Amino acid sequence: MSVPRGTSRRWEVLVADSEEARPRRERQTAFDVRREHRVLHAMPDEALRRVPLLEPGTPLLRRHEYMDLHDPARADFRAEGSEFVGPGQRVVARDEVSPEAWDDLRDACDHVLGRRPLRRAS
Repeated sequence: MSVPRGTSRRWEVLVADSEEARPRRERQTAFDVRREHRVLHAMPDEALRRVPLLEPGTPLLRRHEYMDLHDPARADFRAEGSEFVGPGQRVVARDEVSPEAWDDLRDACDHVLGRRPLRRAS
């Protein structure tokens, strides 16, 4: 096979940045960022260890529920589908936590803002 014409007249080798080549990091949990957020101060350590955070750059799925720990006034919100987790942003996906943990996070947001928590149906 002949060498393709170009400015360098050499073959170029492209190396893909694959998932296998990158070192695997442990996913952060709410426990890891507890000191950064007032919302998390009153929650027990074991509960926080079971709340995984989304990695920066993760796209938020349309109509799925999320919670941004930097914005307790927004509390839980539904994504439009065009958002991504920004660098330094701490976002929890409702699909990845238990219903009890999600309710605890919502109550903690209400407490930080001085709102009375809503009564939930049993």
